[in-house]
Amino acid sequence: MSHVPGYQSARPFPTHQQLVRSPYGTPTNPLTPKEHRPRGLGLIGLILLPSLGIGGAVILGEHLTAPDPDITVQSGIGFASRDGAELALVPYDRTGGGGGLIESASNDMFQVRLAAVDLATGDAAWDVQLTDELGWNAAVVAAGEQYAYLSSDDGLMILSVDDGEVVTEAGDIPGIGGAQAVAGAAYAYDPTIAAVVALDVNGAIHTIPLDTLEAAPADDATAATWSGLLVAEGTIPDIGGMTTTEALLADGESSLRVEPTAGGSLGGSLVLNDADGGRRALGTRVFYEAAIVLDQTSLTSTLSAAVDVDALIEDFMDDAASAGQDLLTGFGRAAAGAASGHALIEHKPEPAEDGYALHVISLDTGQVTASVNTNGHLGRAMTSASGYTVVLVEPEDDYWLSDLVIVAPDGSIERVETGIDTR
Repeated sequence: MSHVPGYQSARPFPTHQQLVRSPYGTPTNPLTPKEHRPRGLGLIGLILLPSLGIGGAVILGEHLTAPDPDITVQSGIGFASRDGAELALVPYDRTGGGGGLIESASNDMFQVRLAAVDLATGDAAWDVQLTDELGWNAAVVAAGEQYAYLSSDDGLMILSVDDGEVVTEAGDIPGIGGAQAVAGAAYAYDPTIAAVVALDVNGAIHTIPLDTLEAAPADDATAATWSGLLVAEGTIPDIGGMTTTEALLADGESSLRVEPTAGGSLGGSLVLNDADGGRRALGTRVFYEAAIVLDQTSLTSTLSAAVDVDALIEDFMDDAASAGQDLLTGFGRAAAGAASGHALIEHKPEPAEDGYALHVISLDTGQVTASVNTNGHLGRAMTSASGYTVVLVEPEDDYWLSDLVIVAPDGSIERVETGIDTR
């Protein structure tokens, strides 16, 4: 470049150098990259990891070892049909979440639930929660092909037989409106008109035909029949089991009797008296403290048995045994299971033992077709339309009626633990 006066000549740029190097070098000078060690968890990770592990182990252990919830079956059981299967609709109390902390936190501690149990298999078709109120009672009044009618301490409610969904809440029955009684004892079933009967708080009686959702005023004949039998206040009574030493069989004339093997003996044998006056021993087995289980299928017949107290006292003064039988007749004297040719016998397996046993006896042969041990006396026994008999029982290791024994028409037994797992 030529020199210009007053200016200095421009200096050339420095020589360019390679500033970026490949970890693999160049083709002429290849390099091997250094191995990088993975970074550790650091101080926080070292502190948290053991704590999380211990916490997870505690939760898992508690979940695996947590006790089952406490179950008590209420006596207000009813029957329904769904897709050709016969169901027992079983209300029950469930206390405790069961399954550990996670399930306990997600479920109500106190629940009243309704389970639909398939009588042929013992499996639950559905199981739904009704309330989280403690000491809340419910009873199945009736069920049609679509709806089940449930009386409760909040009044009458209607559920779908298909899945247990509440179709009409208690207190919302159309046709009764704000006059609906908040009492389980205000509702019953009248089989002569195939309708639920309901007493409102003003004393009027209404009817709800099966598989309908609306009430209408009862006709004069129905109102007269049910007047004084329903109560607009009061909870649903708990129906305990009933046994006797003599019970009627399916024909209404033959009877089964427990007779002592000797005077003052705890042992007894079964004797069948037919309608023609014939008499025969039913098997050769001796039962200790034996009693025949009575059928209590009809809720209303047990509640509505009219008793003249003054006449009853007078009868007891004259003939106590006969008066006792007359009183028992008012509550029904049919042997449970007799419709399918069986009798259910409650007895002590051995004289000195504390527990009890339920034996199913064939009325034809006197043979024991099935048996199950229980901790105490049996609860209510009911028979379905197709001949299944269900009985509430205490497990051998419990003092609550928490199990359901299903006696099939062939005399076999299925024992169902209701409501242990409702997830």
